[in-house]
Amino acid sequence: MNAVFSPCGLYRYRLERDLGRAGPTVAMIGVNPSIANDDRNDQTIRKDIGFGERHGWGRLIKGNLFALVSTDIKGLRRLETGRDPVNDDHLRQIMADADIVVACWGPPAKVPSHLRGRWRTVAAISDAVGRPLHCLGITKDGHPRHTLTTGYAVPLTLWERPR
Repeated sequence: MNAVFSPCGLYRYRLERDLGRAGPTVAMIGVNPSIANDDRNDQTIRKDIGFGERHGWGRLIKGNLFALVSTDIKGLRRLETGRDPVNDDHLRQIMADADIVVACWGPPAKVPSHLRGRWRTVAAISDAVGRPLHCLGITKDGHPRHTLTTGYAVPLTLWERPR
């Protein structure tokens, strides 16, 4: 297990889990980190690992649209902007290190209004790295479902971005 946090501990940029088998490395890009760290999994990471076990993945790398650690998405209100060059650099490396990139951030409507366009920046990073975004189902507005709201039977598909 491996996690990369800011020196102050308020931001988590990367979280890795070895799934104990040969298989592809998969990056899962969520909305924001919760309490998972080097030694502990949270509910989302446990669900992500469950998808990895069912799909035969070898390693999971977790990144997020926003690096701010918060157990409640409302905590993102503290961010003045979605712009985060340090997180962008980590996302770029996470995607480059992965064989498959899965978007799983859920509907932007859950995010504070001034941050709702952040997914476009992250999609542009995936384009620049040359890793298409996949998803495990989509919301009614065409965004990738969050893994906590997705059943294990949902297939992994390429994500067709909404306009």
